[in-house]
Amino acid sequence: MRQALMQRLSAALERVSLRTRLLATLGLWLALVLAAGLLLDLRGAEHLADQAFDQALLNNAVALAARVEIDSDNDLDVDLPRSAQALLQADPLDELFFAVFDGEAKLIWGDIRLAAFVNARPPANQLSLLGQLEGQAVRIVTLHHQGPAKRASIVVAETLNKRRETSSQIRARSERLGLMLLAAAMLGLYFSTRRILQPLERFAQQIEARQASDLSPVTPPSGNSESAVLAAALNSLLARLRESAAAQREFIGDTAHQLRTPLASLSLQIEMAIEDLAAEPAAGPAQGKRLQLMQSLVARLQRLVQRILSLEKASSESGGGLPAQVIDLNLTVEGCAAEFIDRAERTGIDLGFELEPATIEGWPGELHELLSNLIDNALTHGRGPVVVRTRTTAAAVLLEVEDQGMGLDASLQPELFQRHRRGAASQGEGLGLFIVKAIADHHGASVSLLPGKGDSGMLARVSFNKPARI
Repeated sequence: MRQALMQRLSAALERVSLRTRLLATLGLWLALVLAAGLLLDLRGAEHLADQAFDQALLNNAVALAARVEIDSDNDLDVDLPRSAQALLQADPLDELFFAVFDGEAKLIWGDIRLAAFVNARPPANQLSLLGQLEGQAVRIVTLHHQGPAKRASIVVAETLNKRRETSSQIRARSERLGLMLLAAAMLGLYFSTRRILQPLERFAQQIEARQASDLSPVTPPSGNSESAVLAAALNSLLARLRESAAAQREFIGDTAHQLRTPLASLSLQIEMAIEDLAAEPAAGPAQGKRLQLMQSLVARLQRLVQRILSLEKASSESGGGLPAQVIDLNLTVEGCAAEFIDRAERTGIDLGFELEPATIEGWPGELHELLSNLIDNALTHGRGPVVVRTRTTAAAVLLEVEDQGMGLDASLQPELFQRHRRGAASQGEGLGLFIVKAIADHHGASVSLLPGKGDSGMLARVSFNKPARI
């Protein structure tokens, strides 16, 4: 259930434009930071207001302490005219309470209900404390005053209406200010992101307006490094697509060109065989020769199709996008040997193997195609024994296929790795060594064609780098 919900949410987010996601993300963080800043500012303003109100209470206590005196009986007394008391209590919002106590906490003057707060201590770093007076929340300030002869304690309490009103006003002001700041910031963010993303949007429109066949490089918007990076990546992709399209076109052309000739010949031979049978049914030997020729053409066509398929594999993305593997070359040789042993016996060629430990990093399917093409070339164009070798030297891992054919003209060696290049006496299609070279290049290997033993025949050698991991 949760996974399905997350998938639906992810799919919904993918349909949202980049600008909307950018605005939502930046707007959310901006709102959080602004809210945190305003909350801290609100707490600070309320604390300052509380300090101001506490200082006013303390001032009242100090003023009342100044009116404490000793009467004729040597007792503490408060000389506070009623007009002064009325002035102190003339607050339209809050009610103010006063009381004066002697050193033994005995009421001298004022409200006896404040006796509970005579010895009360406010929290650290505060002038007043919060208390309850007959169900009302009040702030209390206690001032211990040492007079000329005796000690007196002055207690002043006040209800919280002014504090609440002030706090409400501060909060409302902070909320209005926060909303205005957030609206201004979001508006600025909207226009900023719109202006910043305009080059990318124009770039996207430029790409969308292109024809599907147009693989030419794109021009990035000026003055925008992100667009330049995107354009560079896109141009790199377009370059690979151009190469891929060119390879496909060449592949199609090669296929059409190479299949046309044997198919035409095969069709002609079949027509001639039909005509001969119609004209002279007893012409068995001649028909046998024609059928043998047809069989060889079909075999050639089969080899050609296999070469074309190998070429397509070598031209496509190497390894199918899979990472290279640690491969024992001897296992690759054993797999190819099973395909060519019967053919070698039919043609009377001794196919031998000299295998030493040889391990490389690569792609098994491609290596199989590489070795198959080398063995096929040796059996088709060579004579005498064909030997497949694997060995490891101090510098490289070698795969060799040697035959005892007519040898190789050294001047032709560079051309034989190109498409449709072949020796003068060759009847092949000129694709085998091209495929070998393409696969070797992908593996970081080198291919060389050398004279065989006694300068007769040819030795095809593929030199691989030693594997970094075993």
